[in-house]
Amino acid sequence: MRLLSLLSCGRAYLRQGLWCHFGPWCVAALTLLFAASVPAAVTVEDDTGHRLTLTQPAERVIALAPHLTEMAFAVDAGAQLVGVIDGSDYPPAARSIKRIGNYRGIPLEAIVASQPDLVLAWASGTPDALVEQLTRLDIPVYRSEPRRLPQVADDLRAIGRLTGHVKAGELAAERFEQGLAATAQTLTPAPRVFYQLGQTPLTTLAGGQIVTQVVRHCGGEPLFAGGRVLVPEISRESLLEAQPQVILAAGRDDRWQAFWRGQEALPAVRDDALYTLSPDAISRPGPRMIDAVEQVCAALREAGTH
Repeated sequence: MRLLSLLSCGRAYLRQGLWCHFGPWCVAALTLLFAASVPAAVTVEDDTGHRLTLTQPAERVIALAPHLTEMAFAVDAGAQLVGVIDGSDYPPAARSIKRIGNYRGIPLEAIVASQPDLVLAWASGTPDALVEQLTRLDIPVYRSEPRRLPQVADDLRAIGRLTGHVKAGELAAERFEQGLAATAQTLTPAPRVFYQLGQTPLTTLAGGQIVTQVVRHCGGEPLFAGGRVLVPEISRESLLEAQPQVILAAGRDDRWQAFWRGQEALPAVRDDALYTLSPDAISRPGPRMIDAVEQVCAALREAGTH
């Protein structure tokens, strides 16, 4: 009852500009009202270890990677996006949002003109010089770079907090974590898996990339994961020596598999263990990566029956 009286007193003071008969209690009521009306500051740590603080949740957001656009929508912040990078095509509502640059370049002027109070950047994809320029202009930047599957959930929670959607961010993160728990598998022996990134030259992804974590999560042994560069080039001789039992690649169809015809010296080719993954799911470390996890786990299980 005292709290209700305090609030009533505070409201009366605000309406009439008068001091109320509660005296000192009225001051407490006003303090309570003002505290409730001012959004709390938000502090998070991004994937690069940088601590970011917003005085209040962001209302105007720019996403500089397709996976970040998907994350914003996943935490119910899609309506706050005032610009996205070209290629942001999911969910369908993202296609109508203004484009802010592409993989060839992101103009600083276009970002500034959109007046964002938060920019979601891809740590290894957004130019460092651009991030530095935004920082000098006091435009907050959250840098996303999930290298482990649990970090996808961490990003969802952080973006939910930064945009004022704490509950939605938590729910999205929990859905992702539940998907991971439901798909985790151990295969004995672990199949040797080659992930084909490029064809000419033949390239793959090393251990610092999240795709290798997907393979391990599904019980496989990712070949060449110990490479000193993130995208190592692989010689035919090295691949022949590694003897992959499964070959995975992203594609809209299976035409890439023609590249391997006639190479029966590789167990994966001989056993027809070549599997096509959804390119968006496997290449975007966002909510839909759980679809890629399901595809990879199913492929490795099937390969084990050959």
